[in-house]
Amino acid sequence: MPVTSIIATIFFHTILTPTINFVRVAYLKVEQIVMLKAYQYRIYPTAEQKNQLALHFGHTRHVYNWALKQKIQHYEENKKSLPRSELQKRLVEMKKTEKPWLREVNSQSLLAALFQLETAFQNFFQGRAGFPKIKKKYDGHQSFQCPQHVTVDFAEGLLNLPKIKAVKIKLHRTFTGTIKTVTVKKVPTGKYFVSILVENQEALPVATAIEPDKTVGLDVGLSHYLISSSGDKLSHPTYLKNKLRQLGCAQRQLSRRKTKDSKNRAKQKNVVAKIHEAVSNRRHDFVHQLSAELVFKNHETSFAVEDLHIKGMIKNRKLSRAIADSGWRKFINALAYKCEWYGKNLLKIGRFTASSKTCHVCKIKRKELPLYVREWRCECGVLHDRDINAARNIKAFALADALGQSVCVKQFPCSDNVQRRCYSERSCLMTGWVARSPHQNA
Repeated sequence: MPVTSIIATIFFHTILTPTINFVRVAYLKVEQIVMLKAYQYRIYPTAEQKNQLALHFGHTRHVYNWALKQKIQHYEENKKSLPRSELQKRLVEMKKTEKPWLREVNSQSLLAALFQLETAFQNFFQGRAGFPKIKKKYDGHQSFQCPQHVTVDFAEGLLNLPKIKAVKIKLHRTFTGTIKTVTVKKVPTGKYFVSILVENQEALPVATAIEPDKTVGLDVGLSHYLISSSGDKLSHPTYLKNKLRQLGCAQRQLSRRKTKDSKNRAKQKNVVAKIHEAVSNRRHDFVHQLSAELVFKNHETSFAVEDLHIKGMIKNRKLSRAIADSGWRKFINALAYKCEWYGKNLLKIGRFTASSKTCHVCKIKRKELPLYVREWRCECGVLHDRDINAARNIKAFALADALGQSVCVKQFPCSDNVQRRCYSERSCLMTGWVARSPHQNA
């Protein structure tokens, strides 16, 4: 063997490989300790601070709309996308010559508007959202971001933003860590809130092993909000439905005030906004209490849900209001990150899986099952509750995907290959039957 080959082998095994492994482990450790949490607080700015916030809202909105028009115009002329670096150069030049009034606000907030536009285009190209739109001046929701130079004084209850100091803040809970981004927003009712994104050194726990006995299937519905595979049902709160009468009266009074700049119209518009805010707050509280109770107070370590196509479901003109009032997507998202925080598993099945019209006992699939049919009897003789049967199928299908048994569980009748595999392993993947020895049976 040549000497050079021996030296290369020794170098690879003694120096290069340990170094690569060390860097890899260090990278994994860094990735493991990085954890982001957002804390939302209400702020109470003074009249002067409200004017400064209004300048930030307006200037960042102007930069966002200007950048959007620049990208559209550049693509129409050159058939290429305008990079963010070029937009930043044009923005700096514009502040010096054409629009010096942009210096009235924090420069980092203006750059953050360019990042928001870049994110909007990424969501559009990846199919998560529509094409970016022009932001309107009289939209009820106004916001801007401060990526740097933000401090919170917990002792005095003050928030210090760039160019806006000593804003009174209601700190109902504390946090530890490095502040990454602060988002200031104004809601239609005229209230001001701040969302603080914090990076701490808490390590995410390792997810526990998936065990069928500690897994529960969850199905969401309209007659009942949540149905579990164990047969429990949670009634639907219907917050919007309970407020429809009051909301209708308020909206009719708003329609009678036709002068757009009148104070009476502004007051009545605030009344309508408060009703919507009350509904949203109650729904938000219900979703987070329910997801916290499932994750924190239950012995189950895995939760199986269905990946619903809510955007398509809400197009049903007869059920769109009830679906929008449910907040299913917010519930699933809250359940997902709470499971991640506490080392539990969230299993999802495909949106086209026939969970309602498949018998969870014999796996026979019905051809049709209209929505008004709440109970049905299978060919095997079992009477099914539509929702409970769907929850049990969601659990079975999710476990099958996680444990590699999808073919056996989802296919009926079993194919010859699956039957030969089960016979060779002396077990049935679908029912969980395992052949035991005489000593085990005894």
